[in-house]
Amino acid sequence: MRFKIMFGLAALAVGAAGLASMGVSAQAPGPTSGVAITTGLLSPRGLKLGPDGMLYVAEAGTGGSTSITVDGAEHLVGDSGRISKIDPETGDRTTVADGLHSDFSTATMDSVGPADIAFIGDQLYYVQTHGGEAYGAPDTPTGVYRIDDDGSTELVADIGQFNIDNPVTDITSGVQPDIEPGGNPYAMVVRGGDFYVTDGNQNQLMKIETDGDISRVAEFSGHPVSTGIASQDSGPMYVTNLGTFPFAPEDGTIYSVGIPSGTTTEITSGESSMIDVEFGPGGQLYAMNFADQDIDFSGGGPFEAYSATIFSVAADGELTPLVTGLTFAGAIVFDGDTAYVSNNSLSIPGVFEGEIVKIEGVSALPPLAPAPEPTVAPQPTTAPAPTATVPSGPIAPPNTGSGGDASGAVGYSTIAVMALIAGAFALGVGAVTTRR
Repeated sequence: MRFKIMFGLAALAVGAAGLASMGVSAQAPGPTSGVAITTGLLSPRGLKLGPDGMLYVAEAGTGGSTSITVDGAEHLVGDSGRISKIDPETGDRTTVADGLHSDFSTATMDSVGPADIAFIGDQLYYVQTHGGEAYGAPDTPTGVYRIDDDGSTELVADIGQFNIDNPVTDITSGVQPDIEPGGNPYAMVVRGGDFYVTDGNQNQLMKIETDGDISRVAEFSGHPVSTGIASQDSGPMYVTNLGTFPFAPEDGTIYSVGIPSGTTTEITSGESSMIDVEFGPGGQLYAMNFADQDIDFSGGGPFEAYSATIFSVAADGELTPLVTGLTFAGAIVFDGDTAYVSNNSLSIPGVFEGEIVKIEGVSALPPLAPAPEPTVAPQPTTAPAPTATVPSGPIAPPNTGSGGDASGAVGYSTIAVMALIAGAFALGVGAVTTRR
C-alpha cells in the first residue's frame, strides 16, 4: 500500500478550473537569470543534448480519458506522453515520438509518464514511469525503451518486473509500506555504454545494460525519494534526494555513489526538495531544487511560490545559490556555459505551461545575496485547516514516490504535494522569491 499524505483539499493549490474561475493568472514572475525559449510543453521532465546539438525533452503528458483505480485513487490514463526535440537557438519544437503512456492522478493533479531520455551514440532511449498492468498499460511496462527513427519504441529493459522480483531492503523489511507497482524511475544517464537510472519510490540507483540486464548499484535507506543523477566518464556518480513531507531543508540531500562499489556518502544538505544535479563547465557540479519549503505554511501549503533555485556545489558540499525564481523545476542540463532547465515540470495547460529556460554564462553568475533568516513559529507537521475561500483541487508535482502517514482517505503520491495555494495567486505574486 502506498503512503498517504493527508491534507485538506481546500488548503492546497487550486487546479486550473479554480484559478480560471477566480480570473487569476498563475504566470511566474520569471527567474533572476535566463529566458524561456520554448513553451507549451506537457509536463517536461528530463532533458539531454543530442549528438546533433538539439535539445531532447521527455514530457510526462496529461494522462487520458480512461479511468482506472490504483490503491483506491482514480487515475486517468492515456497516450499523451511524448518526446520532443527543441532547437536551442530558435526554441522550435519537433515531435520525435508521441502516443506514449501517461498517467494523471485526479487526487494529486500530477502526470507521470516519460521521465527522462539518453543517447548511446546516435541512438535515442527514454525511461517510462507508471507503465504496466497496474497503471492501465499491460503492453508498456515501466522500463527503458529504444526510440527508432520512425518514432516507434521498443522495450529494452523491464524495470517494473525487476522491482517486483527484487524489492529494496526497506520494502522487504516492512520499513517502507509506500510501494508503487514497478517503482518510479525518475532520471537516467549513460556511462560506459550502460544506463544508470534512479528510482524515487524504490530509492535506488540501477545499472541497466542494452541487453536488458538490470542490477542494483546502491540503495538509499529511509525512503529519501531519489531524483536526479550526474555522472562523468569516471569517478563517483551524484544523486539528489527530495526528502519527504514537510520537506525540511536538511532532508534535501546530495549523495555520492562509488562506481562500481555502490558505496553511498552524503555530501551535502540544507536546501529543500533537491530535484537534480549536473556537471557544468570545467567539471563544476551544480544542483537544483524543486521549490523552497514554506516553513510555517503561511501560504497554506509546504512550498514557497516561484522559488526553485540553481546552486553551485563546492568540494566541501557548500551550496551557493546562483539563479532563483524558477517554477517547479524538473531537470537541468549544460551545453558548455549555457544551462537549460525544464521549468513548470508540473504542467496544466492554460495555467502552468511547461517550458524550457535557457541561462547563458552560468559560470560567471554572481552568488545571490542571502536573505535574513525568518522568525517563525515551530514548523508544522500537518497542513493547516482549509478555509472557505479557497477552491478545492491540489496541484502536485512530478510523482517520484511518497512519504507520510499510511492512513487516510486522500492520498498524495510523492514528490508529494509540492503546491502553491490560491491565496498566493490572489495576492498576485509579482517578485522573485529571495533565498532564505
